[in-house]
Amino acid sequence: MFSRAFLGFLFLSTISCLNSAEVKSPEQIQSELDQAEKDFEIAQKMFIPWYTGPLITGSAKNAPKGKINIQPYLTLKTAYGEYDNNRHYTSTPSLFSVNPLLAFQVGITNWLDFSIQPQATFKSFQGDNGGSFNDLNVVFGFQLYKETLYLPSVRLLYTEIFPTGNYSRLYSPLDAGGAGVFQSVVGLNLGKVLWWFPEHPMALRLATNVQFPTDSARVYGLNSYGGGASTNGTVRVRPTFNIDFGYEYSITQKWVFAIDLVYTLSGRTTFTGMTGLDQSGKPYVLGGPSSDNFSMSPAIEYNVSDTGGFIGGVWFSVTGRNSSSYVAGLISYTQLF
Repeated sequence: MFSRAFLGFLFLSTISCLNSAEVKSPEQIQSELDQAEKDFEIAQKMFIPWYTGPLITGSAKNAPKGKINIQPYLTLKTAYGEYDNNRHYTSTPSLFSVNPLLAFQVGITNWLDFSIQPQATFKSFQGDNGGSFNDLNVVFGFQLYKETLYLPSVRLLYTEIFPTGNYSRLYSPLDAGGAGVFQSVVGLNLGKVLWWFPEHPMALRLATNVQFPTDSARVYGLNSYGGGASTNGTVRVRPTFNIDFGYEYSITQKWVFAIDLVYTLSGRTTFTGMTGLDQSGKPYVLGGPSSDNFSMSPAIEYNVSDTGGFIGGVWFSVTGRNSSSYVAGLISYTQLF
């Protein structure tokens, strides 16, 4: 008797569940099939994006452990004007420069990498030429956090700048290539790939750093800060703050549009000692006031593979204060081994 009652209860429960279940119409079923087909077509067009990174804004990712990344840059720049303390622009004779740079980066551990960036600058101004090796950047990158679905990569950088460039007892102002002081730079980089448009992913970068001179520059004669043959003194260089925003838009997996927005703020530079006199008997002016500059750098990337690619673009000033107005062409190739 009990078993018959139980079977009856089970039968009635099953019928009740079937009656309460939603019965989809043929139109609803067709709509779901159409949506599934659209999603499948989008998935077929999706790809893992390849990026060289924009021209200016630094990466938020270390080189992988045991891997080496080599990236040469070539910059052709013309400085053709100046912004005064009120941001008014004045045209000046053009100063042309060529700046080759080689960035060599190696992954040491899963959270630490090392970079060295030798470079030189060659200049031409009104028929005169000069050049010098620049100060040498040595960089340690610390991977604080790796990118996840919702959070960006976070990378801490410590850079030591060695005063390897010419800065004192110069033959010509065009021979200046360095600051004459050791400088320490602390920076933080963030990076995230966004899939707001599944067929055209985007990458965002934000990099900020502060550069601290660790000493004063002892200068003699013509130097990076001005002066002349009889100049003898000390130049104190103030800190510099920099913030960059980088954006990359994948047109296809290989072709990418990139742009950087760059802002730099520098403290004033002061001189103590004997300035010396120019040919008219007036004291030389050394050092300078605080300055800033805002610039942009649009570029196009062609990525050969997920480990290498080309990028080329322009870099130009938009506005500034006590700084130069310029336009530059840049090209670079990066390769991970």
